[in-house]
Amino acid sequence: MVIDFTLLGNPIYIDLPQEVIGWVGWLILFSAVVLLQFRWRRLNKRWSRLHWGVFIGLLLLTILTNLFFILRFPGAEFLTQQGPPERLGGQAVVVFAALPWVLAAGLLGIFPAAILGMLSGVAITLLSTHRAFTLLEFALMATFLGAAFHQRYRTWVFRALRHPLVSTALLALIYPLLLVLDTTLVTPGNLAHRLDYALTSAEFFSLVVAIELLVAGLLAEAVALVFPRLWGFSTPLEPSPVERRLQSRFLSSLTPLAIILVVGLMGGDWIVARKAADDILNNRLENTAVMAANSIPAFLDTGKNLIQIMANDPTWSTGTLSEINLLIGENLSTTPPYFNEFYLLDTQGQTVTGYPVDDFYATAPSSEEYMGITLALNGLPIQMYTLPPAQGGLSARLSFMTPVYDPSGASTGVLVGRTDLAINPFFEPITITLNSLSGTNGDGMLIDENETILYSSSSDWVMSVYADQTKLEGKSIAGVNPDGTQSMMYYQPVWGRQWATVVSIPVQESQQLALQVAAPLLIMIIILFLIAALVLRFSLRAVTSSLQNLALETNRISSGQLDTPLAIDGNDEVGQLRHAFENMRSSLKARLDELNRLLQVSRGVASSLEFEESVKPVMEAALSTGAQAVRVVLSPEALPEMKGGSTPVTRFGSGRGNEQFAYLDDQILPMTRQKERVALNNLGRVRLLTFPPNAPRPEALLALPLHHENMFYGALWLAYDKPHQFNEDEIRFLTTIAGQAALASANSQLFANAEIGRQRLAAILNSTPDPVLVTDYQGRLLLTNPAAWQVLELPGETVNGKPIDTIIQQPSLLQLLQVVSEEKQSAEVELLDGKIYLATASSVIVEGRPVGRICIMRDVTRFKELDTLKSEFVATVSHDLRYPLTTMRGYATMLEMVGEMNEQQTGYVRKILTSVDGMIQLVTSLLDLGRIDAGVDLQLEMIPVQDVVERVIGALQLQASQKQVVISSDISPHAIPLVEADYALLQQALHNLVENAVIYTEPRGKVTVRVEPDKDQMVFSVCDTGIGIAPVDIPRIFEKFYRGGQKEAKKRQGTGLGLAIVKSITERHKGRVWVESQLGKGSTFYMAIPFRQHKGENKNNG
Repeated sequence: MVIDFTLLGNPIYIDLPQEVIGWVGWLILFSAVVLLQFRWRRLNKRWSRLHWGVFIGLLLLTILTNLFFILRFPGAEFLTQQGPPERLGGQAVVVFAALPWVLAAGLLGIFPAAILGMLSGVAITLLSTHRAFTLLEFALMATFLGAAFHQRYRTWVFRALRHPLVSTALLALIYPLLLVLDTTLVTPGNLAHRLDYALTSAEFFSLVVAIELLVAGLLAEAVALVFPRLWGFSTPLEPSPVERRLQSRFLSSLTPLAIILVVGLMGGDWIVARKAADDILNNRLENTAVMAANSIPAFLDTGKNLIQIMANDPTWSTGTLSEINLLIGENLSTTPPYFNEFYLLDTQGQTVTGYPVDDFYATAPSSEEYMGITLALNGLPIQMYTLPPAQGGLSARLSFMTPVYDPSGASTGVLVGRTDLAINPFFEPITITLNSLSGTNGDGMLIDENETILYSSSSDWVMSVYADQTKLEGKSIAGVNPDGTQSMMYYQPVWGRQWATVVSIPVQESQQLALQVAAPLLIMIIILFLIAALVLRFSLRAVTSSLQNLALETNRISSGQLDTPLAIDGNDEVGQLRHAFENMRSSLKARLDELNRLLQVSRGVASSLEFEESVKPVMEAALSTGAQAVRVVLSPEALPEMKGGSTPVTRFGSGRGNEQFAYLDDQILPMTRQKERVALNNLGRVRLLTFPPNAPRPEALLALPLHHENMFYGALWLAYDKPHQFNEDEIRFLTTIAGQAALASANSQLFANAEIGRQRLAAILNSTPDPVLVTDYQGRLLLTNPAAWQVLELPGETVNGKPIDTIIQQPSLLQLLQVVSEEKQSAEVELLDGKIYLATASSVIVEGRPVGRICIMRDVTRFKELDTLKSEFVATVSHDLRYPLTTMRGYATMLEMVGEMNEQQTGYVRKILTSVDGMIQLVTSLLDLGRIDAGVDLQLEMIPVQDVVERVIGALQLQASQKQVVISSDISPHAIPLVEADYALLQQALHNLVENAVIYTEPRGKVTVRVEPDKDQMVFSVCDTGIGIAPVDIPRIFEKFYRGGQKEAKKRQGTGLGLAIVKSITERHKGRVWVESQLGKGSTFYMAIPFRQHKGENKNNG
């Protein structure tokens, strides 16, 4: 293999088809390319500037890759379309020729790929292959690659085809078939010659294209991996054609195997036929060559003997010229004559006489003959030389020489006898043998020791040199005739001489014979394949059509059309499938009819809460099973809760003669209470029931209990006028409608009980003096009592169902009803007439979700008045008590100044001071609480949080130290340093919390004050390690004068107002306070104050 640079030095020409069939094949291939381009046009991409740039780049790359980067194979002989083979010097492999159109197939689509493939094919055609089909082959392969890269089918075969390396490798395997086909069409001559040329040339050209495709596929695979978004399409995968139809799937699986089988059979047939043809022709060649070679020695010996016998006649040396001529005439007239020329030479080598001319030298003797004359005169016996054909002759001549002696034994001259092989009667058997191959365009040759052809069936080669150097005795070989055509040859040497016979038959004759041998079987294989394909196609069509019809009928079944039965024909698999579908249809129809009856029963049960009405569909459905009568018996437990004694069992019946069987109700009811079902197929054989004399008797009976949520409601039983065998489907259906009857009884009972309860509740609501309002989750008023109508001045029940914001005129009440909270909430509602109601609302929770609100209003006008009087009294008493208490404390402290007091007097004074200080603290707390509750405006300012904490801790540090309690602070670094509040009130609230913590913390305890932000508010927390608060005390811990019930708590001094003041201060700041505590481990009080206060709201609160 030689690396070359360019193809530009190659001759430019193209071998156009010379016959009509070649042009027809070319047009068919061109039409195939156009048709595929039209059919697969959707596989072209919509071009953008990027695609135009890629196309122009690939167009330039096409020029470069098809003219440069060449590999050349060593020269080898290849058949031409006509005449002998020629040695093509270094066939070219254009390594990157396929790269542009393979890349275009993946990056641009099938049309640009075909254009570039055709341009590449034009260059390769003109400069390398010179075949008119090359450009169409490249365009067709580019089209197939574009389709393979852009298809989006999801099966593994099509996924593999989207890889360039796989597709190009597959195309390299398929290309030889296309090459052999179009080469056969374009080559002139008979079919054997076409096949010979196509098969011979396909070996090399297929290898060249395979190398080009694999190189392009490898590089394109790399491009596809680097730029996956540009390669092919990225649309969703879709089912492949073989997935859409059963016939296509079956054929797609079977067709490759069938093709492989047929191709294998055809290939095997061709190989066997070719082998048989070769054996036949080789045997013929061998027989011909051997027969001809074996006849040559006898022919030559005959000539030598004849010339020797003639030379022994004394007339040649003693006779006169006329006698010698007469002797020559006699020898020529001998039958059959061997020689056709005679010449007598004297001792000087001069012609004495001769025939057909007198002068020997006028016949242009050869140099060998001159040498032979000299040798004969010197006594050399018989000699033989080969001569060129005479003028107009068809074969070489043989010249025999022998010396002539007189009776004394002295040499008197030389006798020369010539014979023309073509007309020598002794050579005729050899001629016939060698010419016997002419019927098969074969040739038989006789060559001498100088490789000169003495005789040939084709006289044009006579006296030419035999060029083939392959001389394997007794072997059939592939050789080249003198005309250059490839042939099957047999070389047979002649015994005793260095001569040989060579017989040959053109290779195409072997192929022609093989074609004749294989053609019937090939035609039979093709016909059988076509017949099998048609039979398979029609058989599959019959199966698929049956399945399609079955699919249509199945679709009709799935759409609810169950009245038409399926046609069942045949007992094969499809017939069995039809039978199964018919069973399914009939079963489904029965089930749907059953479900339809159950639906009607359910509708009937749901349509009425009166059992008498809702049980009618149940009994009608039970009658549809073929029963004569249906009875329903209710148990006393199924009746609503009514006072006034027991209620008799309620009974219902339907069907012909159901009243005649009513006497069995009392017997069947206790039986069903204990059993799941009572099924009596034939009452004539069973003695389970008692029948009065002359009373009608059913022949079969089925009784089912009415159970619902573990409660027995009664029995449903059916009477049949004939013995009846109950199957499982029938019992299941009747059990289901019995369940519906039980549900109807339960609903009827629940409705009756609910109605009774509703009436009782309505009586309670109508009699209560407190207004009651009930709303739903959409804020609509559902229920109000007469008290609410009167207090809220509502027009009565007409307000029910209307939105509350259009009915309720009191904002506080409206807000209370609109709040969605699981906790109970209260608010004071002041009416226009001055009355004040305490409204308490709570959410109605169902399955963890609020579905509405219920609000009860209680008149607290009198209580508010009493509270006001109490507050005024407390304030008056507090003011009145402050002066005397201060005076008492002053005098008590001055008693020590009057004089010495004993220890008992000092104790009395301290008890007086302690009691007075407690009273002063109580009065101060009452005054502070009163001022806060009175709504005095807040003095808002931006307060440093840390300053407030430090002041409180500083004020209580001495008290904590005396009790051995450690007070610390923990202010979060993320806390905002300022908060808007009333400084004095905020400090007092925090002081109360910390003081409480110190009071209720045991010695060596710890109190921690923490401050941290939480969304839009500041949270103060006071955590202690004190005695804790009992869970029962936590809900009331912030009430006035409330102290916990623990003994440890009651030992501490306190007024019960500190936490109430904290709550009031916090609520005045729109905040909230809460506590978390664990008994015996300590408590944590939280106070949340918003960062900013809305002054308008505080003013309103004031």
